[in-house]
Amino acid sequence: MDIRKATRQDLKRHNRLSLLRSVYYGIADNRAALSVVTGLTKPTVSELTAELIEEGYLAEVGTGGSTEAGGKPPRLLSFIPDARQVIGISVDGVQARAMLVNLAGEVAVEHHTALDGMTGTHALDRLIESINALVAQLDAPLLGLGVGVPGLIEREHGRVRRSSVMGWYDVPLAHLLKERFECACVVSNNTELAALAQVAGNANRDHTEDSNRVTLLINGAVEVGVTVRGAEYHHGGDIGQVRALSRSGSGTATLAEVLGWPAIVRRVAQLRAQYPSTRLPADGLKMLHIRYAAALGDPAGVLLLDELAEALASAVVWSIALLNPSTIVLAGKIADLGEPLLDRLRYHAAQRLSVEDVALVRFACAQGASLSARGASVLAAYTELGIL
Repeated sequence: MDIRKATRQDLKRHNRLSLLRSVYYGIADNRAALSVVTGLTKPTVSELTAELIEEGYLAEVGTGGSTEAGGKPPRLLSFIPDARQVIGISVDGVQARAMLVNLAGEVAVEHHTALDGMTGTHALDRLIESINALVAQLDAPLLGLGVGVPGLIEREHGRVRRSSVMGWYDVPLAHLLKERFECACVVSNNTELAALAQVAGNANRDHTEDSNRVTLLINGAVEVGVTVRGAEYHHGGDIGQVRALSRSGSGTATLAEVLGWPAIVRRVAQLRAQYPSTRLPADGLKMLHIRYAAALGDPAGVLLLDELAEALASAVVWSIALLNPSTIVLAGKIADLGEPLLDRLRYHAAQRLSVEDVALVRFACAQGASLSARGASVLAAYTELGIL
């Protein structure tokens, strides 16, 4: 393996980021404190801090109190969230969801574009169009791009190894976008990013609480993401081709063929033919329509909700058995089904494991259809600046 030696430039970058992170996380707020926290000499701190101020990342915001030893009061430093912006975007075969975010994670603009099953170069063109729409609205220099994609991703090189949903195979996506937009770009799996978004901003949290989390992200694809010990390890992958087992232990349909949004739309059409008086609409279907119909006892709504829960149980029981999670989170469109879906999911999971095993796990729904896009923006900022 070719291991590159660290250069003087690498060391300078490391030191700059150490200073920046210390101010960002509130560990130090002046040059003297930064020298103590980072172990860097005062001249080095002064030089690098001056650069960060010139580039807009830091600003002097007044003076602090004198120490007991007296002397000149320190000049206080503050991190400037609007110094740069990042773009986070996720695609899933149904939509491209993009957001323009500052370094504090505050969303300035969101942009959603329908993909309508586009694949290959057509989907890539639509992805680029979505990014262009946000580039046109930049209020600060673009720090980088974060992109979420369903399937198998080689994150180190930003290469999409396999994404059947998008029709991308061995695509150097990060390289293509880096050249196109002339900025850093990172690519990761959608569900890994959804899991990352849920722990971002909690760098000092207690890792013993909610430590092992499984996120099931369901939109156009069906994906699973894992976060172990808070965020020390995270991973995601497409499980849409896994067979969805029924209570009898047999099954022919895959998870994507039951849980993917196109599959749900087709199933509603079948149920409308079977139950002509159903409240499920023929056009403009939303997950909330399914939830409302089930709540009113509509036979088609009740049946569909139960079918979705039973299919989800296939993924949940394996997650519990293999990963021993403290929390399982549903994200994406399906999260709009809320607690009624979780109730049926607990029931079906308990039919295959045990009531006791299932009771040890907390089930929740993550709000926000753009969770992966938010995670993509977090990853972009973390990769460039080390802030989460």
